[in-house]
Order: sequence, then structure tokens, then C-alpha cells
Amino acid sequence: MWNTGKARPAKLSCSALLGYPALLGYPALLGCLVLLGCSALLSCLVLLSCSAPLSFEYLNISCSVNEGETYYSEESVRLEFSIEPNHGETERNLILSEGGLSKTPVFSWNDRELSLSPPGGWKKGEYYRISLEGRIHMEDGRAYTARILRSFIYGSGGDEFTLVSSGMEEGCLVLKFSRAPGISSFTGNFSISPDTEYFCDFLGETVRVQPKSPWQINTRYTWTIKDMESADGCTMKKEYSASFQGPDDSEIPYPLELCPVSKRPSPPHLWKRGTALEGNLEDGEGIGFVFSKPMDQASLRSGISFYPAIKGYFEEAGEDSIIFFPEENYRPQTEYRITLSSAIKDSLGLGLFEEYRYYVSISRPFLEIEKLSLDSNQQALESGGIPQDHFLQPAAVPGLELQIAFSLAIPPAARKAAADSVSLSVLFPASAHNPNLVSVQWQDGGALLSMRYTDLSPSAGETDNYYQIKILSGEQGPAGSSGEYLKEDLWYVIRVR
Repeated sequence: MWNTGKARPAKLSCSALLGYPALLGYPALLGCLVLLGCSALLSCLVLLSCSAPLSFEYLNISCSVNEGETYYSEESVRLEFSIEPNHGETERNLILSEGGLSKTPVFSWNDRELSLSPPGGWKKGEYYRISLEGRIHMEDGRAYTARILRSFIYGSGGDEFTLVSSGMEEGCLVLKFSRAPGISSFTGNFSISPDTEYFCDFLGETVRVQPKSPWQINTRYTWTIKDMESADGCTMKKEYSASFQGPDDSEIPYPLELCPVSKRPSPPHLWKRGTALEGNLEDGEGIGFVFSKPMDQASLRSGISFYPAIKGYFEEAGEDSIIFFPEENYRPQTEYRITLSSAIKDSLGLGLFEEYRYYVSISRPFLEIEKLSLDSNQQALESGGIPQDHFLQPAAVPGLELQIAFSLAIPPAARKAAADSVSLSVLFPASAHNPNLVSVQWQDGGALLSMRYTDLSPSAGETDNYYQIKILSGEQGPAGSSGEYLKEDLWYVIRVR
């Protein structure tokens, strides 16, 4: 006899879902018996035996992840079927997602037990979802509609990777996490706007973000962290973002004073505060620049310029000051223009309101030639291109003596260079002899230079022989004890007879 008791509805335990059998149930069988009668029973059974077997057994599926469980930390999720299902069909109906992205699981069967895990392994702190839903067949041909759903975070409650705090400390953005962040993961998943180049110091669970250049003044920055992993493989589930204000600065810097600075062997140098540059700047002295607030020293070095240009270097003299020391003498009778560019900035990045210009005149006189003569009895020559006759004096070795009287004495250390800057050479024709310098003497304490030349060719016939005397000016020529030099080159043409 068939058991005609009421079929129990499928029900779920805390670890399983039940599937409904997909064959004819009790009411259909009773109807068959009534219609056919007892004499047809055998025929009915024969017909039923030709199709899938009748079954009133429920499909029970248990899962190693309990319903409502928040965390799970075993090596794999296991599904155990009360009836062995078709493996391929079951795998096709099972869906695994990791962080909202579908993944193809790695499956392993042991009779009626299926173990699965994500490719590449589990990620601590990551959110996973496993679902099995749809019509699946058993190995014996029966079909069931199965449904199971589990969601969990892999790991334990202590595996969560979160941002604990953030804030500014000593000009750095300091981020503190519940676990040490992965260095490459932080670098790839941390961003800041406006775009800023920065250094990172990783100190365990703490990261210090320091800009390569100071934070821009009066600027609001926004940073964001998302999809980051800890050094030990935990995934951050939440996106974090916050803003902070760059330095506030409303006081525009400006230059307070420019003054002479006497250089000493070692700092501090002697600042002549309150003394104007004009008329008081000596050779070898530096120029001190004082500003109203702490300044960016790099912008000072690049933003201060001189015209005419002068060789020198800068030396920092405090947060608000800098000194320029020349490596050559200031030019006499020269007005220097000193320019402070508007690109000069204070320590927080606020620039000068405008470009500043200062003018400094060096009143020291130029070196001059008071007299130039050929032989002691000759008239003084005049500079220029007009030839002036010179008659060679009768002597065993004909020649001439060139005398140059300077307005200032030439110091001993500069006398050789001064003599080398004076030349006597053939101007025309090229066939004339080049003179030979045979002696150099200094007289009157270095104010008078005497130079004797021989082997000059006197004019003959219709051809006149011309020679040129040239004295170089500037730093290449004669120089006084304070760096005074000739304003321009001097040259004289003589016709030798």
C-alpha cells in the first residue's frame, strides 16, 4: 500500500535548504488508482516504471557557513548534499562573488561534498557571496529545485582593515590604520587634489605624507583612499576621504632694507644696518637683503639679479635675510641696477606684490693715463687714429722708450698684468720689423711705467712704417689698489722716421 499521508513542505534548518522533488506526488497516484481500478493497477505501475522513479525524499543541502554568520575563516566553503547531484550542473549553477565581482571558483568533490574557494585564495576582510539557485539533477536522474545563499566577510572581526584617524602634524598629513598598510597598495590607491608630489614615511600602522614643496597657501586639499590592502593581505572595505586647509597667509612680504655687509672669515658677518648702499659700498663688501618675514631662500637666490652682471654668490643669513658677496670688484663709475623679482616668495609660498628695483652708483673714479710719451724729450701723444711722427734717436741699438703715467699707483701684485696689457706692434707694412721689448721699469711708487723697445724699422723711400701702441681697459688692463681700471681701450699710431 502507498503511504497517502500529507506530504510535509520543504523547510530550512540553520545550515541547510531543502529542494522539492520534481516527480508526480500522492494526489496524482490516487487519481490513477481510482480511474483504473484494481485490475489496471499492474498496468499503471508498468507505465510509471518506464519513466523516472517515484520519490518522496527531500534534497537536503548543508553548508559550512551558518546562516547569519558574519565572519568565516576556514580554508574552503563546503556544501554537502543528501543526494549526490550531477557535478557539472551543480558547478554551473553555483555563483561566487568577491567584493561584488563574480569569480570562477576552484571546485573539489568528495562524493556528495563539494568544497570551493576563490581563485588566488581568500582575502582577509573581503566581502564574499555564495549562491546556488536553479534546477539541478541528481546522479540517479531525479531533479530538484535548489536554493542556498550565504554572505560573509572572510577572516575574523580583528582582521578588519580600517582608517583609525587622520590629521595634520608638523606640516605632514598623518594617517593611522588598524593594520600596517601595504606600501605599493597605499601608493597606488591614495590620491590628493590638487595634484601634489609627496614623500611617504611608513611607520607600522602610521603613514606620514609630506609634500616635496610646502603646501600651497590658502589652498584646500582633498585626499581619498579606496580599494587598499594591508601588508598582511586584509582588504579595506570602506572608502575614506577628507579635506584640510593649506597654510593661511594674508601678509604679503616686502623688502625692509638693503645695506653693505663686511665679510668676516666666518659668520656672523658685519651688517651695516641703517647705512645706504649709495656711496658706501666698498670693494669686497657684500649686499645684505632683509625682508619683512621668513622667506623661501631658493626663490631669493633665483629672484635677485644685477645689471651689469657681477660674479658672486649668496649666503643665507637667517630666515628673513640673505647676503650677496661679489667675487670681483665693483666697476668704477658704474650704476648697478638690483632687481627683486615678484617670483620671490616667503616661506609659505606667498610672493612679493610687485617687482622691486634699486640703483646703486659706484662713485670710485676710473683709472686714467695722465701722460704717454716716446723718449723723455718727446711731446706727449694723443689717443686716436691720427699718425704722429717719432724720430728714432741715434744710438748703437736704435729703439724707443715708452712712458705711461697713471693717475693712480699700480700695486706690486698688479704690475706684471698691467705691463702685459700694453703692446707695441707693426701696423703697416707687414714687412716692417716687429719691435722687441727689452726692459720694463716702474717708478714713482708704481704710477709711472717705462718700457724700452728695439728693432723698429724706420720709414724708407716712399714707404712709411706705422706702429700701434695699445693699452687694454677693464679688468684685462691696469688696475689700481681698489680695483680702478681704464674706462676704455686706448691706442696710438706713430710713424717711425
